[in-house]
Amino acid sequence: MPKITDIGTAGAANAAIGGVPTLYYFDFASKGRGEVLRLFFEDSGIAFKDHRWSSPFYKDKIMKVYNRRPSDLRSFEERNKEMDDAKRANVNPVGSLPYLDLNGKILTQSYPLLRYLSGKLGKYDGKTAEEKYFVDIICDLVIDWRTKFVDTAFVTDKNGLNQNEDGHPFQNHKTFSMLKFIKGVEGQLAASPYGGPFVLGETCTYADFVLFQQVHDENAFGGIHDTLAESAPRISALYKAVAARPNVAAYFASARYYD
Repeated sequence: MPKITDIGTAGAANAAIGGVPTLYYFDFASKGRGEVLRLFFEDSGIAFKDHRWSSPFYKDKIMKVYNRRPSDLRSFEERNKEMDDAKRANVNPVGSLPYLDLNGKILTQSYPLLRYLSGKLGKYDGKTAEEKYFVDIICDLVIDWRTKFVDTAFVTDKNGLNQNEDGHPFQNHKTFSMLKFIKGVEGQLAASPYGGPFVLGETCTYADFVLFQQVHDENAFGGIHDTLAESAPRISALYKAVAARPNVAAYFASARYYD
């Protein structure tokens, strides 16, 4: 069954985005794409409802409904009115998580969500066209990185997401593709005119949370922190700076954060 928790008190940030969103994601501890949104909400002060599905429930209930029931042409909002937890996968045409329900409006796809919410808040995405472009560069690099990470660590099929029993692809990721992406992101950060510790110098952006979470999850599945300070000092400094932000640090110190 889902675990549902009300997080925070609605304030100015909620007024800016138009309400209190419900985040639907796996109960995958403090990992994954959904955790990036949680970090964003925590840092920006957005109160939200955290709706977590356990992996067995998602696979046994939701994916069975998604696989059985064909998509139709009704809007997300129309489908949302009749849903219970065993039907909600149909909200997203590809049956994936996370997604947000904001006053009955369904918002899907992790990274467009971050850009959308940043625009509503008027921060976290840069002020000039050049800043927005650079934030997108870092975010898109990490999207490619996470795709490779997920595709080697897990197997996705009609039953949902499962650990990849063949360890060879993920081992290749750790010894090759992960290092390639670390080098690429580090190179972009080191060569940027903005300095550090964040993607835009002293200004934190949504891309900082995206990169932070990727490093966090890589570490949870094999560990890269020990080599980052030497091989990727800009990424290492960014990781520490995100973890030290007051609202993020308070979240990490709470019982709501767990690995």
